[in-house]
Amino acid sequence: MSMWRDVVLVAVGGAIGTAARAGLTLAFGDDLGPALVPIVNVVGAFAIGILFGWRARMPQSSRAQRVQLFVGTGVLGGFTTYSSLAVESADLGLLWWGVATVIVGTAAAWVGVLLGRGGRARV
Repeated sequence: MSMWRDVVLVAVGGAIGTAARAGLTLAFGDDLGPALVPIVNVVGAFAIGILFGWRARMPQSSRAQRVQLFVGTGVLGGFTTYSSLAVESADLGLLWWGVATVIVGTAAAWVGVLLGRGGRARV
């Protein structure tokens, strides 16, 4: 039962995150063009970093694990879209865009983890 509950949490969270990304695409896609995908990915990476940093400070519990599955894997996993970034980066003129997004997204996740941990650096 627990495994199926976790699958449902991820699926529902993923649907919410994907819908949020689609809403942003509909609202701002024409204005931001290809910049929207990297923006979404960096914001999502930062939020995932905060979640994982916060989770590192919390005691182990099934509730905290379910929050991580729903928000991190589900909502934020569905919100970010590295597959779209990969497709856009297949255009050699935009390859730098993909590489820069991965670098900036990694830095954003790292900063998010530090903030989530309360500013304490811990490897």
